[in-house]
Amino acid sequence: MAVAAAHGTGGGAGAEIAAPGPPARRFPRAEVLGLPVDLVRREEILAAAPAMAREGRCHHLVALNPIKVMRALREPELRAAIEEASVVYPDGVGITWALRKLHGARVPVLPGCELMDELLKLAGRERWRVFLVGARPEILAAVEERLARENPRLEVAGAMHGYFPDAERAAVVARVVAARPHLLIVAMGAHRQEAFVREVAAAGGVPLVLTVGGSLDAYSGAVPRPPRWVLGLRMEWLYRLLRQPFRAPRMVALPRFACRVLKLRCARRA
Repeated sequence: MAVAAAHGTGGGAGAEIAAPGPPARRFPRAEVLGLPVDLVRREEILAAAPAMAREGRCHHLVALNPIKVMRALREPELRAAIEEASVVYPDGVGITWALRKLHGARVPVLPGCELMDELLKLAGRERWRVFLVGARPEILAAVEERLARENPRLEVAGAMHGYFPDAERAAVVARVVAARPHLLIVAMGAHRQEAFVREVAAAGGVPLVLTVGGSLDAYSGAVPRPPRWVLGLRMEWLYRLLRQPFRAPRMVALPRFACRVLKLRCARRA
């Protein structure tokens, strides 16, 4: 894995990338409680990514799950980030369940950490430059070690932990843009990472941005991924709750989300 200096040379994304206007529609789109979600599969996003990386605009790929939906309904800035995204993919069984109930649409769950893994592999094959922002310094170091071991063709244009104060955000944005990455991965949690991405997009120069929450922790091995059988039973939420009890307060959003979806479905049938 090559590590470039912040200003780097070679086939970078280039400063000509513009901030996003209204996102162009690549995939069929539906709504869940007023929020957009694309009816898209993993392989379709991966097939479209090289073209997005060549276009003259910033493409933000956003994961949507029930907890984020309920937050966005009361947080206008988060809602705007979701609505402005080029791709909003269903990260969570609750979203795919809602799509079936409200629209009769059947799409598979696409976990954000799995999409990140596949995009990093694609970046290696395409010789893209990648910038990582988020997580703790030791997590970032473990991620870079894994990338060096498993993806040696990948060029890391830079990395920055996610615990910088808001007063330094403009400087971090400038560092990212100066590095000219093709792909920016941001792992700082909902709302804070979306605010950061909007500043990056406004500055221009980064064609692909993936926000992944805590996925770098899982990628580093610090937080284990659920076993396949747990994913098959669609019980990832329970697995995470048992391993991380501090998640309990936010899980209250799940039954509220389900009730609102069922209420809307009944209203449509009335």
